[in-house]
Formats: sequence, C-alpha cells, structure tokens
Amino acid sequence: MTTIRVDQPVPAATSDLDELTGDPGQADAFGRDLSSIAVQGFEVVAERALTAPVVAWFGESRVAYDEKATQIANQHRTLTENLQAVARTCFAYADTLADLKWERDGLVSTHQHLVATRQTLLNDITAAADETEPLVVRTLQDRATELNGAIATFQTDYADWQQRVTANETLMRDAFTRLDEVEEVTAPAIVDPIAAGAMDLPGAPGSGATPEQVRDWWNDLDAAQQEAVIAAYPDVIGSADGIPADGRDQANRVSLDADLADLEAQDAIGALNEDERRHLANAEATRTALQNADSYVDPTTDEAPGGQLWLYDPTAHGGDGAVAIGVGDLDTADHIAARVPGITTDQEDAPTLMQEAINTYQSTVYNGVDGTVASMFWLGYDAPDAFYSPATLSQGRAEEGAEAFADDIAGLRASRDPDLGPAHLTAIGHSYGSTTTALAASEHDLDADDVVLLGSPGAGLQNPTAESLGIEGDVYVGRNSRDVVGVLGGEGAIHSPAAQLGFDPSTDDFGAIRFEAEDPSRSWHRGVAQHGLYFANDSESLYNIGRVVAGDGDAVNEAEHSYDPWWTTPVDPEWDRDPTSDESGRSDTQEDE
Repeated sequence: MTTIRVDQPVPAATSDLDELTGDPGQADAFGRDLSSIAVQGFEVVAERALTAPVVAWFGESRVAYDEKATQIANQHRTLTENLQAVARTCFAYADTLADLKWERDGLVSTHQHLVATRQTLLNDITAAADETEPLVVRTLQDRATELNGAIATFQTDYADWQQRVTANETLMRDAFTRLDEVEEVTAPAIVDPIAAGAMDLPGAPGSGATPEQVRDWWNDLDAAQQEAVIAAYPDVIGSADGIPADGRDQANRVSLDADLADLEAQDAIGALNEDERRHLANAEATRTALQNADSYVDPTTDEAPGGQLWLYDPTAHGGDGAVAIGVGDLDTADHIAARVPGITTDQEDAPTLMQEAINTYQSTVYNGVDGTVASMFWLGYDAPDAFYSPATLSQGRAEEGAEAFADDIAGLRASRDPDLGPAHLTAIGHSYGSTTTALAASEHDLDADDVVLLGSPGAGLQNPTAESLGIEGDVYVGRNSRDVVGVLGGEGAIHSPAAQLGFDPSTDDFGAIRFEAEDPSRSWHRGVAQHGLYFANDSESLYNIGRVVAGDGDAVNEAEHSYDPWWTTPVDPEWDRDPTSDESGRSDTQEDE
C-alpha cells in the first residue's frame, strides 16, 4: 500500500492554550479611573492656579504669581495628557484582550477537532493496511492532504495569535514604564517610539498616500506596530481610508472609550459646556448602537456576526456628529450593504440606524444568500435638520455628502484583501440620503454594484434617468404611496421638481426597477409616519432590499411605476394595492426618521 503521510498537530500542551489571565473589564475600568483622575485634577488645579486670589492686585508680585500659576497649570496639563495617553493604552489593551480571548476559544475548538480528526484518520489507515483498491487509497490520501493543510493553517493562526498576545502585553508594559517616575510624568508627552517609527514609514496615513498604499503599509506592520499605532493615534487610524475595517474599528473604539471616560468625568464635576454635552450625547448614542451590533445574534444561523465602528467623529458638522457602524465583517463579507440616511438624522440617532442595518442584514440572510453579509449605516455628512428646512429644499448638503460617501466607499474597497476579490456592494439611500447616493453615483463614480433609492425626494437635478447614475448594475426604487417625502420630486414634464432635488425615481420616465414598499399601517392620506418604515421587519420593502443586497435582484416583487398624465395630477398605481406584509413581525425599536 502507498505510504500516507499525516502531520502531527500542534501539541496540546495546556501551557500553550491556557486561558488568558487578564480581565478586559478591569483594564477598561482602570483606564477610566486614570482618565477621571487626570481630568478632574486638571480642572481643579488649573482653575485655582490661574485665578488670582485678589482682583485688585498689581506689580511685580502679581506678575510673579501669574508666571508661577501658568507654569503649574502647564505642568498639570502635561500630566493630564500623559495620563490620558496611558488610559487610551488601557482601552486598546482591553479591547484587544477581549478579542484574543474570543480567538483563543476558537483555537482550542479547532485544535480539539484536528486531534480527533487525525486520530480517526490514523485508525482508518491502520484498518486499511492491506487495502490495495486504488479508490480507497486515494480517498485516504485526499483526507490526509486536507488534514495536513488544516494543520498548517492552524499553526499559522496560532503563531499569529501568540504574536498578538505578546504585542498586547508589551504595549501595556511599555506605557507604564515610560511614565514610572515623576520627571517623566510631568515632562512633555512622549509618543510610543514603536508607534512613531511606524508612522514614519512610507504609506502611513497623513503622508499623502493613496488608500491602496495605506492598506499595504498597514499589512506590512507587525502585530506590535499595529497595536502601538492604534493606541497612540486612534483618531488617525480610525478615519484612514485603506485601513481594514477591523483596524479602524479597534482604533475608533479606543477613541470612543477615551471620549466617554473624559466627558463623563467632566460631567461628574459639572465642567461640561453645551457643546461638550452634545459631544457626550453623541458618544453615548454610539456606545449603545455598537453594543446592539456586538450583541446581535442572527436567528437564522445562531451566530453573532459582531459590530464594527468604521467611522467616529462626535464633533463633526457643528456637533451633529459623523458615525458609521456595521454588523458583520466589512473586510471579508461577500455582500455589503451601505446605507445613507436622510432628513433629521444625526449621531444621536445611531441606535435606530443600527437596528435598521441589523434588519437589513437579517433580511438578506433569512431569505437566502450565497456567501457572507455585512450591513453598515453611513452618516458621514450633514443631513438636513428638518423636513421643511431650506437645506432640505436644495441639494447642497447632498452634493457635499455625495463626494464624502463615494470617497469612503472607495476607501472601503481599497482596504479589502485583493486575494478575496471584490464584494458585491449595494448602496442604499433613504430620504434625502437617496439624493446624496444618486449624486455620489453620477458625479463621483460611486463604486457600487447596485443602488437602492427609498422614499426619495428626488434623484438630483443632474439625473433625469436611472442610466445617468452610471451604475453597471441596476438601480432599484422603493416608494410607499403614502410617503409625503416621496412626492417631493418631479413627476414629469408638467410637474417639475418642486424641491429642486430632481425627478422622482419611481416614475416610468426615470427607468429604475421599482419594487413593492407599501405598509399595512397606511391610512387614506400621505404623511411623515410612512417615511420611516422602509426598514421595518417583515415588510415588503425590507424583503426586497434584502434580495438586492444578496445579489438576487431578479427576485424582488416589482411594482408599477408612477406616471404623470398631462391632463391630471401624477398617478401612483400602488395607491390602491393591498399591502402584503405582516405588521406583527415589526421590531418595536423601529422609529420614524
């Protein structure tokens, strides 16, 4: 019989796969304590040091006092910055440790499976020692080859995991040893030399590098360098196009944790101004939304796909904030949904937007999909604040958002491992976000395979037809006949665009594929309430969105287009059709946008 080689798996020594002893919760709490001490100490010292005890005090003694007070305040400012840097390291350490523990559980399970599979194969080989049938020998050899490949993959994954464990421990140790003496704590802040060195390499974010060059720079860093730059430069890494979603997520979580620790500490002593209170509210809403994404379990697969904080800037757009969160792995998913919300949304709406992204994910998976899925909401522009504000009645905000959205999608595309091939990406624009999405496609070469426009007040003045969007795939439209926003766009030659946002994409002249999007709760008149139901669970609209995201647009339930006869008002054939969705399945968390 032909000799069959079976590799030995990594030895199951308990010291190799022991449970990690660190506690992410305790590390995170310690970081929050450090931040609280730093913030509250600086607020008190700076206030007292810089406030002269006597108002009418002049002369050399006053000058000397002011100089000394400024020196003390600056020393405490430096102390605060150094302590906050260590706090950020604690947050980074805690997040990475939690990931490592989860990965360790997977490694243990894989190791046990390999040991059992190997033993079964050895038993079968022994039993077939005298077997001469070529098919039997070939089958055993194929099993051995497959096992050997799995063992090699495990060994690589295990080695990578060990490197990350070491890098994470080193990161924490070095952060404290750099500040273990009074002179170091009060000296000007010193950036981790590993992080500083990494940022000096060609392709680093902020150097003018393209997203593809940033991706290559990131992939060339070792585990220690990646952990170091996340802790030292979370704002830079978290917003850099070309950094994989996993790296951006880790960095943005550090920024979020640092913001919460800082602002909550200031709030505890009454030191927040109005802008900072809104900053805190944005951070708290982001925390809630991210927790919802992290805790979501897909009822179809019983798996937790996990959340990714892809964009986080709570002070952007005059305090409205900017945020993007996904459920599922944006780095590896075969199908990605990227949704742009519209009128009245800001960062405080992140929990509602997250639930709607989860609903999109669930609809895509539940109705069948070939491959894996990720669903993200993207609020990276300044959406109009009210239905009838001047900003809503013009496309200025949409034009600004269109460029940002197209750039960010290009960055997401560029960060993907080329070996995986491109994902099927569906851009979904809701409300004013549909105008933004359409302009991103027609004016900024949005790299989307398909586009979905929902409750659209117009597809942009530049876009009289679906073809003008320039999408290689298809353009789909969902319009609830009772949605008052959906009739703001122009219907044809007679009824021109009233809101200066272009033509209604549900019209027959526009030429998109319209799908059913009615809701059983509709009444006899149009209103705002129906505008927020496109992502409601078990709805016509959500079903059809899921089919498009899954790359199965042929399965959508098509609806007749609206049209504009010259002798009367525009006609929507969906007005008299009975909705087919079941309202009882709707999530209680759905709210009007």
